[in-house]
Amino acid sequence: MSHPPSQAHARGGVGARSPDLGLLRAGPFHTALRTAIEQSGLTLEALQHRLAQRGIRVSRASLSYWQQGRSRPERSDSLRAVRAIEHILGLPAHTLAMLLGPPRPRGRWTRGTSVARHYDGLLEPASALAQTIEPVLGPSDRKMRVFCQEDRVRVGPDRAIYSVRTRVVVRAVDDDPDRFLAVYCAEPGSQARDIVPTAKENCRLGRVRRHPQAAVIAMELLFDRRLRAGETHLFDYEFAISSPIPSADYRRGFRYPGDTYVLGVRFAEEAVPVRCFALTQDGEYGDTAAEGELTLTPGRWVHRVARDIAPGVLGVRWEWE
Repeated sequence: MSHPPSQAHARGGVGARSPDLGLLRAGPFHTALRTAIEQSGLTLEALQHRLAQRGIRVSRASLSYWQQGRSRPERSDSLRAVRAIEHILGLPAHTLAMLLGPPRPRGRWTRGTSVARHYDGLLEPASALAQTIEPVLGPSDRKMRVFCQEDRVRVGPDRAIYSVRTRVVVRAVDDDPDRFLAVYCAEPGSQARDIVPTAKENCRLGRVRRHPQAAVIAMELLFDRRLRAGETHLFDYEFAISSPIPSADYRRGFRYPGDTYVLGVRFAEEAVPVRCFALTQDGEYGDTAAEGELTLTPGRWVHRVARDIAPGVLGVRWEWE
């Protein structure tokens, strides 16, 4: 799920000075929005007019509240407006959207079974994911966004995934987040009890929850401090699988936009695939497509890099013969 920033910037059209992307990406959302509008030279009335030309109706009051931090866009039509604003102001895709935290729970979304809807069409098993995650999902989840992430996957001689080590940089979109929830789904037929979670660097292991039937586990990673809005935090964690089942791919689901994702897979000398492909699923319920063959290095590594990540799934698939 990669969209080159240069292409997104080239489609912008305000004709003002180039936006300071470093300043904008520092967030939080309302500050970045206000700064981007000021740098563009557009008034709120002019921005509202340009949105209307695209068939998007947003009141000037809403735009004003968004840039003051008094409210934030959460509904689908508001998020569509944010994407359009990025284009109008000449910003790379998701520059503003990635600063928005997950929607605040409201109404039916605060009840247990509805949490499964957050994973329907994205990762499976959705119901097991929801049942595993909900008891350990706290307010920090709504206050952070993954800025960049790297997964290193190790495939053993029996063609099974034995470990996934992840390095993450998160950015606070609100004050006081102090923990991160990491989730892993092993191959169907595996056992959650065989998945061993470890906090590696710059974090501590908190609560761990395993699903009683599905191979799904969630672990809470605790920071040593509370983050302020706009701050970032770097940490590492790992999932090791003691009795894995052979696999033909690895997938990472993204519920919200991100900046950068790197996925590397290393194969054992006894299990080198003949071909590897990049997998991409755009959005919920999208079709998963193999985008192109990837190069396997002499060191038995294959990798892919994605920028301007949209919600969906990124992965690598391999073939043994």
